[in-house]
Amino acid sequence: MPDTLKSVIFKAATAEQRSMTRNVFTPDDPALPMNYPGFVFRKLREEGYPADTLLAGTGLEEMLLSDPHFRCGFQPLRRLLLNALEQRGDPHLGVRLALQFQPTYIGLPAYTAMNAARFKDGLEVLAKFFFLNFPAFEFRLVEGDTGLQAGEAAVRLRSKFPFEDIAYFGFSSAIVAINGLLKAMLQADQFATRAEMTIDTPEGWICMEAKIGFPIRFGATENQIIFSKALFDRPLPGADPINHARLLGLCEQFAEEMAFETTPVTQVTAILEDASTLAISLSDVAAELGYSERGLRRQLDRSGTSYRKLLDQVREQRARTLLSGSTQPIKAIAGALGFESSSNFARSFKRWTGHTPKAFREQAQRQSSQVRQQIG
Repeated sequence: MPDTLKSVIFKAATAEQRSMTRNVFTPDDPALPMNYPGFVFRKLREEGYPADTLLAGTGLEEMLLSDPHFRCGFQPLRRLLLNALEQRGDPHLGVRLALQFQPTYIGLPAYTAMNAARFKDGLEVLAKFFFLNFPAFEFRLVEGDTGLQAGEAAVRLRSKFPFEDIAYFGFSSAIVAINGLLKAMLQADQFATRAEMTIDTPEGWICMEAKIGFPIRFGATENQIIFSKALFDRPLPGADPINHARLLGLCEQFAEEMAFETTPVTQVTAILEDASTLAISLSDVAAELGYSERGLRRQLDRSGTSYRKLLDQVREQRARTLLSGSTQPIKAIAGALGFESSSNFARSFKRWTGHTPKAFREQAQRQSSQVRQQIG
């Protein structure tokens, strides 16, 4: 057998093996426990909203929302949240509920993190095991990123498939709830210094910012909570090495039993983000993951997206980062993103953000200067 053919077969085999070990799931797979859906349902029931109205179109029964062993797909949760928004008539419902969400509701990953020796140890526990109770989110600890100021770190949140019409509800509630958890871990009155979200500023946001206690910049590159890096080495008041070891073992056990960890969306996004240039084809990505081109397209369709949409998302994210965090000429940025010309890049960027690349860079420079002044 020729060496080149052996290489192709080996690459395909290892890619397929890697794909299998990542435990891929889609929004239809039963990966979501009832911690958060049950909380939302209980709170709105306490306010007098009828169960049948809240559960309309979800396929869920009331008893399932209190069943510790039941898991459902993502679509029933989406429908539940949309029903809640419609009934309550409050676009900021996610934030209001998150302010009432107790860290203990997160369960085993939260208890394990609280028993760690140092704050950074607890964050690393959450980064590894957050998916046990919130499988739709990727929880990542970030240091030394170009979007951060000196002395800052961040908890970065990404969705494992498109949130679309519940993006504000999902990310705002996650940011506020995680800030509450990390304050509880530290037993501190304040944790986040600021946060960022990728969506546009929601109407009536000013009245909400005062309630959460830290500023949020909208239209950003990432959804993230930003804090002082000096907190990393702070000992946790609830540290208990015996409990921590026992709870960590349980997390490992449940992680092995858990059928799902990642999605085709996160797999493709990871490859695109690692690519040196974004002139990369669907067939190349499919081969890297061990799929046929048709198979990967089908998987992404089941997840509610497409390769073109994911490529555009990564291009937009990288464009925002390069425009705001570098002095590269716009023509060079266009080439790095896989565009044939600066004009094609400018049209796409205007469609994504509503701004030209030049106007966005100028606005980002002003905002960065304001942040430095606030920190200083």
